[in-house]
Amino acid sequence: MLRRLPIVAVFGQGTPIDDDLARLARAAGATVARLDAHLLTGGGYGVMEAASEGFVAVAERAGFCIGIIPRHPDGPFDRPHCNDEGRPYPNRFVEIPIMTPLPPRVKNWRSMPGRNHINVFSADAIIALPGNSGTRNELDMSAEYLGERTRPREARRVTLLGPIERFTEEHRALFVHASTPEEAAAHVRRVLNARGFRVEGGP
Repeated sequence: MLRRLPIVAVFGQGTPIDDDLARLARAAGATVARLDAHLLTGGGYGVMEAASEGFVAVAERAGFCIGIIPRHPDGPFDRPHCNDEGRPYPNRFVEIPIMTPLPPRVKNWRSMPGRNHINVFSADAIIALPGNSGTRNELDMSAEYLGERTRPREARRVTLLGPIERFTEEHRALFVHASTPEEAAAHVRRVLNARGFRVEGGP
């Protein structure tokens, strides 16, 4: 029997994170696992690694941990990206690495493709934790594409999770904010069910 699982992306800071953000990211990853969804991240470190760790730690899960791996911006197409310490992507918790010839992000993202396009286009729902320029780029794309601006704020795919002051005013206006992983799970569940999935699980 064919069963298509939803894909839930977790976006967030790829550089080193503090313990509080790491705990929140692990909880977000575990939340995705308990929703019987695949987890999608950029395959790197920081929030991406912590979310992946939390996801794979859930034994009774149906989905896989997917990482969309960018190429190194200054290297050939087959050279994966590295973090600032030189550690190559993907992190050790990624179960299905998807290698791409695309850089992590591009300045002219409305006319040039980058890895972040794949993250945004592939996700049925998105949980965004605080991040830097890459995360902000993903949130900008999430608002721009797939008809999101035509939907009311409560029906958009993105849930912001974490200290609200760490998100831009624009993104706070565009997307629902959740104070806890449980609140994020409730919004993700509503979004997925509205898109034709039957999601009953949760934290």
